[in-house]
Amino acid sequence: MTADVTASPAGGPLAGVRVVEISAGRAGRIAGMLLADLGADVVTVAAPGLPPRPPRPADLCWDRGKRLIGAADEDALALAAAADVMLVNVTPAEIAARRLTSERLHEAGSDAVHVWLPPYGEFGEWRDLPEDPVLLAALTSLAVHLPADDASPVAPVVSTLSSIHGALGAAAAVAGLVGRSRSGRAQPAVVTGLHAGAALMGTAFTEINDEPAFAPSRAIVPAPNWRTYACADGKRIFLATLTPDLFFRALEAIGRLDIMALPEVAGDFQSVLDLRRGRPAVTAVLEPEFAARTSDEWLALLSAARVPCAPVQTRAEWFAGPVVADNGARITLRHPALGDVAMPNVPIDFSVTPGRVRGFAQPVAPGSPPWPGPEAGSWPAEAESRPAEAESRSAEPRPAGEARAATPLPLDGLLVLDVSSFLAAPLSATVLADFGADVIRVEPSAGDGYRNYPLSFLAVNQRKRGMALDLGDPAASETLHALLAQADVLVENLRPPARARLGLADTATRHPRLVHCSLSAFGDAGRWADLPGFDPLLQSMNGMARAQGGDGDPIVGSAGVNDVTTGALSALGVVAALYWRERTGRGQRVRTSLAVGSTYTQAAEFTTWDGAPEPPRGHELFRGPADGNRYYECADGWIATAAAGEAGRAAMLGALRAADFPAAERALRDLPVARATGLLARAGVPACRVVARPRPLRDPFLEANGFTHLVPMPQGTGRVVNRHSRWPAAPEPRQSRYFEVGEDTPMVNRAR
Repeated sequence: MTADVTASPAGGPLAGVRVVEISAGRAGRIAGMLLADLGADVVTVAAPGLPPRPPRPADLCWDRGKRLIGAADEDALALAAAADVMLVNVTPAEIAARRLTSERLHEAGSDAVHVWLPPYGEFGEWRDLPEDPVLLAALTSLAVHLPADDASPVAPVVSTLSSIHGALGAAAAVAGLVGRSRSGRAQPAVVTGLHAGAALMGTAFTEINDEPAFAPSRAIVPAPNWRTYACADGKRIFLATLTPDLFFRALEAIGRLDIMALPEVAGDFQSVLDLRRGRPAVTAVLEPEFAARTSDEWLALLSAARVPCAPVQTRAEWFAGPVVADNGARITLRHPALGDVAMPNVPIDFSVTPGRVRGFAQPVAPGSPPWPGPEAGSWPAEAESRPAEAESRSAEPRPAGEARAATPLPLDGLLVLDVSSFLAAPLSATVLADFGADVIRVEPSAGDGYRNYPLSFLAVNQRKRGMALDLGDPAASETLHALLAQADVLVENLRPPARARLGLADTATRHPRLVHCSLSAFGDAGRWADLPGFDPLLQSMNGMARAQGGDGDPIVGSAGVNDVTTGALSALGVVAALYWRERTGRGQRVRTSLAVGSTYTQAAEFTTWDGAPEPPRGHELFRGPADGNRYYECADGWIATAAAGEAGRAAMLGALRAADFPAAERALRDLPVARATGLLARAGVPACRVVARPRPLRDPFLEANGFTHLVPMPQGTGRVVNRHSRWPAAPEPRQSRYFEVGEDTPMVNRAR
C-alpha cells in the first residue's frame, strides 16, 4: 500500500502513506490534519448526501490537505482495507453499531493500523456521550483546575484537550506504522480523551499514601512570583519566576531584594506564597514598582537579567508578531471565495523531510479515484486492486479469521536518550516509552529541578531508566556520544550553547541513523531564541490568557497546555522520523518549540480572513459558551451539559419544566447530580458530573478507564496517571517506577 519514496524526501516523512479518517469530532480531524501535514494522503469519509455548509475556520484548518468523500460505512471499510491507517473518532456505541472496529478491519485481510479515538473513555457511564469540550474538561478535572475564587468549575475557552488528543492519536498511528514496518504486522491502538487528560493533568493531581499530594492553587489573585503586572503604558507582562533562585534574581533586577525582609516574609520564599500574609504584602510592594515603567522597559531589564517574563498580548498581536514570523509558523492560502486565509503552518520541522500544508480540502467527485497519483485505483473497488508494498514491508496480510498472537509494542527494542528537563521534552519521551521504547533519562548529579515535585516528576518520567551525567564535565561529551552510537533517538531541550559544547549542534555526521529531537521555548531563530520559557509565558503571549479573561484581566491557567501539546507533537515528530528511517536508513533532526506548539493549540482560532467570525472569548468564572452548553450547580456538586441546537435546548428546558434558562439554573440547584444527569439523559440531553477536587483521581469513571496506577515511592505509595495510549494486541508496557538520580548508571555503563 505504501508507495516507495526512498528516492525523494519532498513529500514529507509520511509521503505515500494512505489514511482513511472517519471522525465525528475534533480529535480525529486534528489527527488527520497532522498526518496530512507530514505527507500522508488522507481521505476523510462522511455520510453521503450531507448538504454543504458555510466555511468555518475550524473546517478550513483541520481539513486542509485532505480529500473528502461521501460514502456509507461498508464502502469506507473497503477503502480502509487498502490503506495504511484507519482513524476512527466515534463513541464505543457507534464503533460497535457501525462495525468500524479493528477486528472487522482485519477480518477483511487488511494490515492497516487501526487507531480508535473515543471522545472520553472506553468504559464507564459517560463513555457514549457525544464529543464536547465542556464535557471533556469536566471529566478530566481541567474544569476545576482553571482559576476561580471558590470550588466551582470554569470552562476553557480553547479546547486544548482536543489538540492534545489529536496529536497523541496521530503519534500512535505513526508508531503503529513503525511497528508494522519492523515486525511485519499491524496492531490496533486506542487513544481516548482521558488519555489526553492524563497528559495534561498528570502533574497536577497526584496522591501519596492515599492522600492528595500537590495540587496547584486556583486563586484568582495569583502568587507574586507567578502572575501578570500592569505597567505604565497600560500593558501587562507576565513574571514567571517559578523557583526561589529566579524570584530572587527578579527582585535584584527590580532593586527590591528588601522585600524578603518584610515581616510577613522574614526571608522565607514559601512565605511569599502565603495567601493571607506574604502574598498580599509582596504584591502591594511590587504592583506600584511595575506600574512605574513601561512594559518594554521591564521586558528589556528583566530579560537582560535572564528572568523569564513576557508581554500579555492578543491573538492578533502574537500571530502578526516576530516569534511566529521567525519560526515560519504562519502561512497564507488563497481561497476561491474567501480570498487570503491565514492559518498556522506545520507545527513540526524536519531537517530532511519537511512537511507542508497542501492547500484546502478537495472533494472527490463520484466515480473518481480516492487517492492521488497514477496508482489511485477506483472507488470503492480499491480494496480489490492494491498497490505494491514499500520495500521495507516484509509480511503478507493476515488471512481472514486467522488468530492474532500478541505483537510487541511498536517501539519495542528501540533506545531513546532523554537529555531534558522539566515538562515538555520529558513527556515526549514518556509517550515513546508508552509505545514500547527503552528510555534512559539523563540528569545531572544534582537532578532535574522538577524533582522538587516528586510525584509530578514521576508523572512525566514513567517507564524510564535513570542515568547521572554532568554535562558540564569535559568528559561528558564522549560519554554521551558513546551512548548515542547505540541509540535510535535523542530527545533534548538544551540551549544552543550547551548543544554546541556537547557536539550536538549537528549530530547527522557522527550519528547518521539517529533521530535527534530538539525542543525549545521560542525556536532557533530571532531575538527570543536563547531565552527560557514557561507555559504561562506562552499563554500570555499567544492570546490565550486574554481570550480566557475576555474584557476583564487576563487569566493564566496553571495546567501546562503548551508544554503538553508540544510534548505530544514532539513524540509525533520522532515516530514520523523513525518511519522515514525504516524506509531509507537515514535519521534526521526534528525541531519543535513551545511557541509553535502554542500556535497549533489554537489553530482554529488563528485561522482567519477578512470577514471571518471572531473566536469565542470568556470572562472570570466562565461557565461555557452558551445556555445549555455549560456548567450548572446542583444540590451536591456541579454538572456539565451539551444541549445541541434549538432542539437540544428545548429538550433541556422541557426536562426541567423550566420556561427559560435562568429558571432551569434554579431548578438544577435543587437536584442532586445523579438525578439531574439521569433526568437530562432521558430527555436526550448529554450531561455528566464535573469531576471534583480534592480527590479527582478516585472518580468512578476515571477508575473504570484505568486512569491511574500505583507506584512505589521513597515516601510510600504514589498514585499517578497511568499512560497515554493503549495497544490491545500487545503486552503491557514496562512497569513504571520512581527512580533516584543516576539509579541505573552502573547498568547503563555495563551495557555500553
